[in-house]
Amino acid sequence: MADLARNLVITTKTMSNPGFSYAANLPARIEREPAAAADAQLADLLKRCPPETLTTARRFRRTREVALVGPIVLGVMARYVDHENRDRLQAAAPEMRLNEDLGLDSLTMIELAMTLEDVLQIPLNDERLRSLQTLGDINRFVAESLTD
Repeated sequence: MADLARNLVITTKTMSNPGFSYAANLPARIEREPAAAADAQLADLLKRCPPETLTTARRFRRTREVALVGPIVLGVMARYVDHENRDRLQAAAPEMRLNEDLGLDSLTMIELAMTLEDVLQIPLNDERLRSLQTLGDINRFVAESLTD
């Protein structure tokens, strides 16, 4: 719906009568529904993550601030890390090893990457994912993917 509304606005700007606006005649709910649906989808993606992860992800989607990637990665990672390893995420350091320290295997890394792709709305290179060894590696990998 947002694409339809956006296309209508673009179309009105290119029409020969610039004073006429389809957008002015659209119901207000058309603009709110896609945002509400996207927010509900984001909340569903992050439902087993710490609550602040959702707040940070919403802010990231609005601003695309690279500085927010680290907290989002940690929050999403908390969803996939066993309960006994979650305390280690509280004192996370860039040199923390994904497999040895946090118990993340290759299948879990793929799930983590898929969730991050959906949350951050970016594609992640699956081939490079296999070479990630530390928390710092994954943060750099995701941050670099934002600029690609």
